[in-house]
Amino acid sequence: MADWYRGHLRQQVPALLEKWQPVIGKEVSSWRIQKMKTKWGSCNIPEKRILLNLELAKKSPECLEYILVHELVHLHERHHNERFRVLMDQYMPKWRSCRDLLKNEPLAYEHWIY
Repeated sequence: MADWYRGHLRQQVPALLEKWQPVIGKEVSSWRIQKMKTKWGSCNIPEKRILLNLELAKKSPECLEYILVHELVHLHERHHNERFRVLMDQYMPKWRSCRDLLKNEPLAYEHWIY
């Protein structure tokens, strides 16, 4: 199943990068999908590399788009400070609704109770 989710994300991400990199004015050198326990995404700023959590395949497309934009904005601003929030508001005015949705959901369901 994980391979299917990975393939699903691999199909979506290139179009999102094509859409958002020109808007944000930053380009990534590479991106990867990885199962992550504590984050939805991360950005290696010096290397311009984005890492996306495999679990995003189970979320709405808007959540994937939000995380991708979030990580691209980190190429402008490392910290989640006022400048970061202003940039997010500029590029994706409704970003907070996706952030709040993801904050209230678990990163993964490792153990199901029946």
